[in-house]
Amino acid sequence: MKTLYFLRHAKSDWSDYSLSDHERPLNARGRRACIKMGREMHRLAVAPDMALCSTATRAQETLERVMSAGDLSWPVTSEGSLYGASADRILSLIRQQSDDHDSLLLVGHNPGFHDLVVGLSGSEADEGLLARALRKLPTGAFAQISFSENTFQTIGLGGGRLVRFLKPKDKTIV
Repeated sequence: MKTLYFLRHAKSDWSDYSLSDHERPLNARGRRACIKMGREMHRLAVAPDMALCSTATRAQETLERVMSAGDLSWPVTSEGSLYGASADRILSLIRQQSDDHDSLLLVGHNPGFHDLVVGLSGSEADEGLLARALRKLPTGAFAQISFSENTFQTIGLGGGRLVRFLKPKDKTIV
């Protein structure tokens, strides 16, 4: 059984227009969201075997702050191809991963993340979770999708089950 976790980068800072999109850091709201999500991921015992993180500053900072806030320690690989990646490109990257891992965390961007989370979530997903995911994958959001497959190579659209969908603004997260 394989599990994919998706963490969209937290809210970024647009105040310095001299920075490229790739270089934008988090703003204060984004930093607060990381604390909430890190603590919640710790409480939920989220423990991916590997984290693949976009090389964008805001994604790297999101992962670092989430791990710090939740006292989490995962192996991390910076993955340049996640920056601006389409759902198809992200799925291709997932299918290339070693089956020595049972779970992967991907940290990156919309619209690719939203499209893939919705696309992978099959009919067995809780209707309430799926309805929330269909609306929007906001900054700082976290999704967990489980698969019955034993290999990442066979993961396909509609083949997963959305198990968790959390947003930093959820009232259940403190």
